[in-house]
Amino acid sequence: MRNKNVPISWPFRIEKALQFPKALGYDEFRGSNGWFEKFKRRHGIMAKVISDECKDVDDNDSENWIKETLSKILKDYKPGNIFNADETALFFQCLPQKILAFKKEKCFEGKQSKVRLTVMLGGNMTGHQKFKPLVIGRSKNPRCFKGAKSLEVDYDLNQKSWMTSEICEKWVQKLDKRMIAECRKIALVFDNCPAHPKEINQKLKNVTVFYLPPNTTSKLQPMDQGVIKKISNYTIARE
Repeated sequence: MRNKNVPISWPFRIEKALQFPKALGYDEFRGSNGWFEKFKRRHGIMAKVISDECKDVDDNDSENWIKETLSKILKDYKPGNIFNADETALFFQCLPQKILAFKKEKCFEGKQSKVRLTVMLGGNMTGHQKFKPLVIGRSKNPRCFKGAKSLEVDYDLNQKSWMTSEICEKWVQKLDKRMIAECRKIALVFDNCPAHPKEINQKLKNVTVFYLPPNTTSKLQPMDQGVIKKISNYTIARE
């Protein structure tokens, strides 16, 4: 069932387990919590959060991209000139989902805040160079910017704080101008998000954009291999 991406819950397993002793004529088996916990330990089973992306990964597309496109990038560019960038949502007003409380205390959860920013992060293959984060908000002049003479990030705005093709194209063209000034040619790997403009290479000189195949980001996207998670955890911890 897991190979078919069907989620298997605790009641589902108990119900299935009860069918076998019944078929064999054993009426004493009850499938208690204690039995289930021992069953999990014996077979190395644990509860996990289902990922929406991993189940859609096409292994053939991933392997073909590695053999064809990635091998071409590695052949034409030095590792220090191969970059990856990806954006993530930062729900900076969300409260923790777990709390400390007394045993008999009832815990009620209100609606989580959906106020968000979009943050795009990027870096090169060797890890020695990181792009200045691009933060996308709603306001043109947020109150928190008052009195600030400079920012540690690049800032842009959108009505829904989302990445758009216009913002992305402007960011890539700015990067291209920087690479021209440095007399440096780089490869930039994006995922297949619709907000990443597909016909942008003809407008660039020193940056060549490559795209990951659809539904392969959880396996091929370098920024998804813990980088974005670390940044998000650090930001929340500072807040």
